[in-house]
Amino acid sequence: LRSTLDQDELTAVKKNLQAQKMDVSNEFINDTWQRVYKIHFLKQNLTTCIDCRRFFYYYQKGFSDQGLDCHEVVFFWRLKRMIEITSNAIRQQISNIETRRLEREVKEILDDFSGDETLKANLKGKRVDLAEELKRVRQVQEKLEEFIEALNAEK
Repeated sequence: LRSTLDQDELTAVKKNLQAQKMDVSNEFINDTWQRVYKIHFLKQNLTTCIDCRRFFYYYQKGFSDQGLDCHEVVFFWRLKRMIEITSNAIRQQISNIETRRLEREVKEILDDFSGDETLKANLKGKRVDLAEELKRVRQVQEKLEEFIEALNAEK
């Protein structure tokens, strides 16, 4: 299988679909073919990885490697690492967004409390000082993230 269809193959597919009373565009056929090809590519590489796992047993026992090239294993390892890194980044973003939302809600509540002197007097102490220090640390962290993004953009 090739990753793209040439014009003759595209015409043949379109005529077969028209014979079945389906009118589709060339773009739709190409998009569908790309998806089918990707699925085929991944299944073929997964099969090769399974063969590599079987041949690794023979390799450990001292038999020859039988000329099997297992670069697909590296491909799937890299794919796995990419997904892990992406999921961690998304998890961190969600955590940061939720933290900011909670900070806004707490700030609104504290602003409401600031009008009442008795409640305001109760909001002083070590925990309040730690919360304010934590807020400053978070601001420094945000500035550091912006700095890292700017450095990455310059590369």
